[in-house]
Amino acid sequence: MTSYLLVSRSAEYESRLRRLLGARLQVVPGEYVTFGPDAALRQVDGGPRIALLGPLLSYEETKALIAELSERYPGIGFIVVREQRSDLEDWVDGMEIHAVLSPEASDSTTESLLERLDEWLVTSGRLRERTQAEIDAETRRDEIADVFAMLAPGVRAEESAGDVGDAVRVEPEQGEDEAEGTAGPGVEPETEPEPDWVIPPMGRGIRSEVVVVAAPKGGQGKTTTAINLSAGLAEVHPNSVVLVDADVQFGDIANALDLRPQYSLADVVGVGDDEVAMKALLTRHDDDFFVVAAPPSPELADEIPPSELGVLIRRLATMFRYVVVDTTPGLGEHTLVALEQATDGVFVTNMTVPSLRALRKEFELLVDLDLVPSNRHVILNFVEKNTGILPKDAARIIGAPIDVEVPRSIGAVLASNAGVPLIHNDVRDPAAKAIRTAVQRIEPAAVPTRKRIHRKARAAQ
Repeated sequence: MTSYLLVSRSAEYESRLRRLLGARLQVVPGEYVTFGPDAALRQVDGGPRIALLGPLLSYEETKALIAELSERYPGIGFIVVREQRSDLEDWVDGMEIHAVLSPEASDSTTESLLERLDEWLVTSGRLRERTQAEIDAETRRDEIADVFAMLAPGVRAEESAGDVGDAVRVEPEQGEDEAEGTAGPGVEPETEPEPDWVIPPMGRGIRSEVVVVAAPKGGQGKTTTAINLSAGLAEVHPNSVVLVDADVQFGDIANALDLRPQYSLADVVGVGDDEVAMKALLTRHDDDFFVVAAPPSPELADEIPPSELGVLIRRLATMFRYVVVDTTPGLGEHTLVALEQATDGVFVTNMTVPSLRALRKEFELLVDLDLVPSNRHVILNFVEKNTGILPKDAARIIGAPIDVEVPRSIGAVLASNAGVPLIHNDVRDPAAKAIRTAVQRIEPAAVPTRKRIHRKARAAQ
């Protein structure tokens, strides 16, 4: 019998628990939950005593897993791994939870909570006490796991520094008494909760990429492109993509995504090297990427020197696999600073001759300044027939090949009004398919498989 079961979408947390619990832990990756609790629990062997659910599982997913686990393994204990937030009472009222544990809780706190919850489950009559033979078998499995770890020390993750957060106390069900000498399954928090979502650490040898989206004029579809690139990349690297709205005066990414950010670019640029503080200022979108919103007022643009924007982009590149930057139209100072950091430049234009000629001038200037990114992608937007110009004519005017042709589509407007990336609002839309081609130029693994497409997309089909 496996003592503990973890269902989680966080590879970082999975590594920590594997190191802590060894062979006593069985893990089901959260991707299986996409297809329902039954599909996820078909991966479970034996009968776990305690299930840890999260981080990065939704309320509905957690509730469905608890219902299915309770039916299969009567008496099992449940720990939800998430921060203490304002909606915690709704979670406790809506499902049977015995404790809530911060994903940043120390190893000693985690072990203590597991031991006390196991003891409480036995004392309350929900589970039988483990036999000595079962304990000895677990010990032997742990010893074998330690031997393999010594042979391949690189397999284990490095221990997280610091002791941030604790378990959150959850009262026992009405009518049940806590075991004498224990404080119940949870303990009171001693520190302020950390941000709600864990940003996976950058692995060694993994190169961060900075994708700068630029256009010579406004109204080319630059912001829509940046949003959908971020959503597509986050399908492959969830919580490892950050979208920076560097249109410092009139950026509207927050409005296009129906976000109400508490902080903006004006706040983030002053943080410096304090990574913890920076994480707390980011806004997370439901499609698994983070947003640094533009300042809420044009006057605040004066508080964002171009040099500080460059520092911020470099800092974010140490934290995220992809940094996507939406820029001010044209080649202002902030845009030039962003392009200095870019590994990929995505240049967006439409089918009109003035826009195409403006992009040509933009390329000529960037060549003179030696600021053309090593990877260049040209997107021709709003492509349609009977406009008096063909894509091949556009390429001739620009003086560079067209990499992606995006047809004009009302779906882009509908998605923006709904606050949803186009590639998730209507996966069959021709413009959405074209934008996915652009995503795959940057990340070839971004193939829209069923488990990668966000639940909103599946609901729309």
